[in-house]
Amino acid sequence: MGGGDLNLKKSWHPATLKNQERVWKEERKHAEEQHKIEQMKKELMEERQLQELQRLQEESGQRKRSDRLDWMYAAPNQGAGGGGNADEMEEYLLGKKSVDNLIRDKNSKETVASSAAERFAISNANANNERDIQSKIREDPLLMIKKREQQSLRAIVDNPLKLKELRKEKKDKKKKKKKHEHEHSSHRSSRHHDEDRKRRSRDYDDDRGSRHHRRHDEDEEENRKRRRRDRSEERYEDRRRRRDSDDRRHRVR
Repeated sequence: MGGGDLNLKKSWHPATLKNQERVWKEERKHAEEQHKIEQMKKELMEERQLQELQRLQEESGQRKRSDRLDWMYAAPNQGAGGGGNADEMEEYLLGKKSVDNLIRDKNSKETVASSAAERFAISNANANNERDIQSKIREDPLLMIKKREQQSLRAIVDNPLKLKELRKEKKDKKKKKKKHEHEHSSHRSSRHHDEDRKRRSRDYDDDRGSRHHRRHDEDEEENRKRRRRDRSEERYEDRRRRRDSDDRRHRVR
């Protein structure tokens, strides 16, 4: 009779490997979501603590709060020293300062700006080269294959049900291999036993035949001896009869 629980063959039974794996995946997904929520809560708490620290600094007078957006609309030559630049322009207009100095300063600033632009371009090119190298490394097929293998291996290791199933399959394969080897060895031993039995039977038949031939030869030899003995006895009787007859004839004379 077939044993085992028939409910294990039902798709809804919670003890099946597929349902256990599904439950494990849902629990892992829920744990990841909880981890993300905890991370967001932690970041929000840190942001609130930073705001609270800024508020305490503003209340103590260590730091002034700046909510103005004028810096977004300021010209490049304006800023913290905007008033000083206006006074210098007024002195140039009144002729108190030479315009040559202004042109020289402007050329030096343009030279500095151009050198800064060149450095930025070089650094940008280097960054592009690094990005190209990184993209080539990411698009390397061998590296992608290795990453996929590592991901699949990590997924198997992280999944205890899958790992258990693989171990069970490996154990079943070993059992089948041992069973096959045992059957092969038993078949080979039985075949050798049959061959040995056939060989013994042939040896017995050969021995029996040789004994039969020996017995036949012995019988022939015995028959020859008997015939010789009979012939010798016949000759002896014949000689005796002739001698008796000769004796009778002599007596009659």
